[in-house]
Amino acid sequence: MKKNILILTLLILGFSSCRKYNSQDVLPTATGALFDLTIFGDPKVWNDTVGKKMMEIFDDDTPGLPQSEPLFSVTFFPESNLDKTMSLSRNIICFRVDPNTYTKGSISFQRNKWAKIQALVRMTAPDQETLVKELEANKQTIIDFFVDIEHERSVQYYKRYSNEMSARLIYDSVGVRLVIPDFLNKTKGAKNFAWLSNANEVARQDIVVYRVPYRSDADFGLDRLLAVRDSVMKRNIPGPSEGSYMSTEMENYPPVARAMIVDSVYCVEVRGLWRVEGDFMGGPFVSRSYYDQAHNDIVTVEAFVYSPREKKRNKMRLTEAITTCVKFE
Repeated sequence: MKKNILILTLLILGFSSCRKYNSQDVLPTATGALFDLTIFGDPKVWNDTVGKKMMEIFDDDTPGLPQSEPLFSVTFFPESNLDKTMSLSRNIICFRVDPNTYTKGSISFQRNKWAKIQALVRMTAPDQETLVKELEANKQTIIDFFVDIEHERSVQYYKRYSNEMSARLIYDSVGVRLVIPDFLNKTKGAKNFAWLSNANEVARQDIVVYRVPYRSDADFGLDRLLAVRDSVMKRNIPGPSEGSYMSTEMENYPPVARAMIVDSVYCVEVRGLWRVEGDFMGGPFVSRSYYDQAHNDIVTVEAFVYSPREKKRNKMRLTEAITTCVKFE
């Protein structure tokens, strides 16, 4: 296991939403709505291949949702609009194409440039073709950078309005610490299992945390993680009708997984859809399964939402932020 973790550390760029924010009191607070992305550059370039490539990447569907919703709400402005007010936008991309200034493509990432908990990506290139290649080569890194800081904003907010009783339930039941927002106030706890919910019939948000023994690297395979998930959910989360229970949707949207390193801890993230066997409920879920090396266990934190006929991106992203901040003791 240690060997695999070392290899993955070298190969995988892991982002952590739990890093400590270095407060800069002189900076104003970033503005804009959740998952807004403001892009500044030359309008002629934006209306050509660069703009088309950016929209292809950042206006693409959010993974793991049952309906089409964009990754980001994208707005473009000429670079001349980047004034004192616009520079406070929460997520920013600035691009420049100039053969007289640049000889190769370049990309940089910066936090808290003009505002607190702000994400800024700068891209330069001598021509559009080079900039498009930079975009294609770094698209997942850019997406993860913005998603990571959105998670961090959510966690910072949850810390101000935390539910200490629910957090204590998780610690007593599963032995890990999480930042739990106050709206998750309906709870169920058992040995190695905890379930929190807002119990909202229209816009439901839930967190499930459970611990299972680690036996081999195969336990982090997608099939094994889903088998454990279905077993845990069937035992602990009943559906609304007698005999119904939660399971994983495998046909219409097969779940996908990716490995990462979060605060030096090996983790596998799974995105997919859940459904209720014996009923008609369903929706998206995201889980992160962490290797608890001290106890040789796997701790899974899952977020799922139920919001029929409503948009789900922001509800899902807000809830999944909780899965990013597991603390082991």
